[in-house]
Amino acid sequence: MVYIHIMYTVLYLDSRKGGYNPNMNLESFYDEYADKVYKFFYIKSLDKMTAEDLTSQTFVSFMEKVQSVEVENHKTYLYGIMRVKWITFLRDKYSSAITELENIEDFSSYTDTIVASYEKSNGVQERLAEYVNKLPEKQRQVITMRLINNMSVKEVASQLGRDKNYVKTTHHRGLRRLRELLKNPYLEVTS
Repeated sequence: MVYIHIMYTVLYLDSRKGGYNPNMNLESFYDEYADKVYKFFYIKSLDKMTAEDLTSQTFVSFMEKVQSVEVENHKTYLYGIMRVKWITFLRDKYSSAITELENIEDFSSYTDTIVASYEKSNGVQERLAEYVNKLPEKQRQVITMRLINNMSVKEVASQLGRDKNYVKTTHHRGLRRLRELLKNPYLEVTS
């Protein structure tokens, strides 16, 4: 779907500007980098639609700019646009400055590192474990036993020496806190 939108944009820009840089094959450039750009946005946002939107916006901006500006290194220029799109998305979503990404000099290497580490890991499970570790101790214990160890409410209650209502309530609160963390990973967790 993103590819079709991009190609229509290229055709539109070609007709509007009277052609594009003949030294660059936009289709092969897109084929080479689209997957990496999409994976980066998906890994960072954990949302397929957001990743598709940001990928599309990145390539549309790139193709518009490459029509009017002389670009020496297309890959670096693409990653620059990608960085700006991501920071803009975060600012819009969280209404705050994201200084960590603004200080990254080589966004290309940063992207390669993020994608490579995600592909080597279990991805979502590892990310979930990071968020579970941010929970208060009691919620972390119950969530770990229930979700990771697949223990029943009765088994967890027995192991903790508590009643089933305590386990159910703590589990529910832990899940609610996890949802909050997933929506806003910069949220400070208090006990």
